[in-house]
Amino acid sequence: MRELLGLEARGITVGIDSLLPPESGVRHAEVDRVRAEVRYIGRSPRLRDREAMSAHASVALRHPIRWARLARRAREAGIPERWRRFVQAGIVAHRLEREGFDHVHCHFATAACEVARPAALAGRSFTVTAHAKDIFHEDNATALGRTLGAAGVVTVSRYNVDHLRTALPGLAIHHVPNGLPLPDVCGVTPGGPVLCVARLVPKKAIDVLLHAIARCRDDVRLELVGDGPQRDELEALANELGIADCVVFAGARSSDEVDAAYRRCSMVVLPCRIDAAGDRDGTPTVLVEAMGRGLPVISSDIVGLAEIVQHGITGLLTPAEDPAALAVAIEHLATDGELAARLGAAGRRLVADQFSPARSAELLCRLFQRAAISSRHGAVG
Repeated sequence: MRELLGLEARGITVGIDSLLPPESGVRHAEVDRVRAEVRYIGRSPRLRDREAMSAHASVALRHPIRWARLARRAREAGIPERWRRFVQAGIVAHRLEREGFDHVHCHFATAACEVARPAALAGRSFTVTAHAKDIFHEDNATALGRTLGAAGVVTVSRYNVDHLRTALPGLAIHHVPNGLPLPDVCGVTPGGPVLCVARLVPKKAIDVLLHAIARCRDDVRLELVGDGPQRDELEALANELGIADCVVFAGARSSDEVDAAYRRCSMVVLPCRIDAAGDRDGTPTVLVEAMGRGLPVISSDIVGLAEIVQHGITGLLTPAEDPAALAVAIEHLATDGELAARLGAAGRRLVADQFSPARSAELLCRLFQRAAISSRHGAVG
């Protein structure tokens, strides 16, 4: 959403093709500020459907050889999902030509990339932003070849850049942080709860955080904002550890409610891990949001987290899977107001310097413009 707003603020005309309809649940009010027209192209369109047939007929007439080659590849793969992505790609390609879009950008090197790549059959360039699960999870790590043919791959941390340059030699990899408009300073609320905002999934290591809270003084409270498949398991663990009375499972919340949670907390803690499937975080947005508000943060010394949480400077890092060390760090911040304030101020300066939305939008615009110009001077695969 912030990326879209940043592009629109620079005068870029954006259209959104979504592979899935909106999920039920919390809707952030800021979404209404996005001017781009959103079209839902359907989870499983069939070529004989009226829209798909019309779109593919138009694209095939304009690019018969390219269309036939991609259609044959999709059919010969013998994988229903591959054909489904091809049908979706034709619908996207038709919109590109009908409405005059110059470039296709997709988020995540998975399903969206499988659609964007053949959508380039309309003679447009494409790029992809790779995040974390689409890079590292064992189900996706071996399929990064989906990005081949892209004019560039964007990713959110230098750690990811180094990994992708090894995994995808010869492909241009670009570091573009997720931009964050600098929020108002919250500052530390003395005696406020420890706050964690996260999906309740294994890589967030919420179980480690619960074990750490169980080791802290009785007056240390934890507020967990977010939901996910581990919720029942984590609630049961809190009961087992005897800390259910000082842990609040708040569930998913709107951006305004999350902002209120930041304002009442004493610190933000997000322990992380590399899970059993290889999945891990890139640059967790919650840490950037907290630091931007001048709040002290604690995380784990794995992957690229030290890029933003510089131990003892912009936050504290503890060893992964070490609840005892995490408990010590939490109590240290809870009792040392001067340290908490110093870390929070330094974190805010780092976010202001490195996560400017205007800078991120400018980097993306440059990439898209270069890609579009190149595609007009050569064939797109």
